[in-house]
Amino acid sequence: MNPKVTEQINGYSIEWPEHNLIARIGRLKTKDGQVRGELEIKQKRDDKERLLLVPTSFNFSSEPTRVKFAKQLTGKLSLKIDWREVFDSVSEIIQRMTREGDSYIEVYPDENTSPPKQLIGGLIYEGVQNIIFGEKGVNKSTIAYTLGLAVTLPWVDNPFSLIIPSESIKTLILDWETDENIFRYYVSRLQKGMNIPICSIFYRRCALPLIDDIEAIQRHIESTRTKLLIIDSLGAAAGGERGELKGSESALLFNSALRKLKLTSLIIGQTAKSDNNNKNKTIFGSTYFTYYARNIWELSSGTNEYDDIQHLALFHRECNLGKRMQPIGLQVTYMDNGGIKIERESISLAEFAHKVSIAMKIKEELKHGAKTSKELQDALDATRGSIDTTIQRLKKTNQIIDTGNKKWGLVVI
Repeated sequence: MNPKVTEQINGYSIEWPEHNLIARIGRLKTKDGQVRGELEIKQKRDDKERLLLVPTSFNFSSEPTRVKFAKQLTGKLSLKIDWREVFDSVSEIIQRMTREGDSYIEVYPDENTSPPKQLIGGLIYEGVQNIIFGEKGVNKSTIAYTLGLAVTLPWVDNPFSLIIPSESIKTLILDWETDENIFRYYVSRLQKGMNIPICSIFYRRCALPLIDDIEAIQRHIESTRTKLLIIDSLGAAAGGERGELKGSESALLFNSALRKLKLTSLIIGQTAKSDNNNKNKTIFGSTYFTYYARNIWELSSGTNEYDDIQHLALFHRECNLGKRMQPIGLQVTYMDNGGIKIERESISLAEFAHKVSIAMKIKEELKHGAKTSKELQDALDATRGSIDTTIQRLKKTNQIIDTGNKKWGLVVI
């Protein structure tokens, strides 16, 4: 018996053509030296598949398990198949391939190597985990859905004023938060508020953690030709009900699932509690969520005087693939006709003073004229040490110059 082995999203398919036999293996996990997963066996007959073994939890490292199932199928089915050989073969293949992983390749530096591609100018990088996180009520989902619509259309004149691909990027929303009706309501309000051309976007309501639902999600990705996955939101998708999200298990399983899907992902995350006046917020849960993401933005809300207008700012907190971008200011307007309108705007440092860096504060202050270090210290209510250190960094990078009389000014380009 010479089986044909095909790798699948979370396991393998093993076929024996001479017997029209197919074994499908999924949900593989290795723990304490044991390889366990789910095993299903079918037989093809006249273009139909007959189920011989329903999807069953199976320990591929256990000889008693193999003996038990071989005896069971031998007594149940009148087929001329050596079931002991089948189960031994399946177990050997699965254990070997699970433990081997990918083969190595030899890599040389290449000056012509292309830099990582950006799907939405600096906001989303292709092929990696991108996260937008923030407090409850700051419109994380609204911003994410608008980005999904922008690349699906494609929406060149988008409210973020960012470069997007010229061709349509199929987007799939995986939603652990609401349902289809609420999602449809969201996108309908966005379409009405910004006169977006009518277009469809793929949506799926989810209940299981991503790692446990990965085979079905992969089938949807293939059928829709999805290139961008929007995950709403991180806590439920990572399987928070398994235990504390602050532990490593949920984060490691979530990352494993995304690596298998091999897609660009935009993930909506929550903010961890903090007692330091909203400064240096982090993603709720294990630090592994931060470590595995390649590109992270924090979405914050300013002081809003009216309920129908909200001023937001996206701050680029982490990026392993390129330099961090300047903050992006956005205004969200809830219109009388039920629509939602998003527009790019300048950031008010008065509203987001607790979020921006001292360097940005210094440059903003110098827009009004040259100032001494003491004047900057007084204006920004910062320590003299932090002012002097930041000034030297800005001078070294040619962002400010010494104008004489101990004053500093902005470099005009």
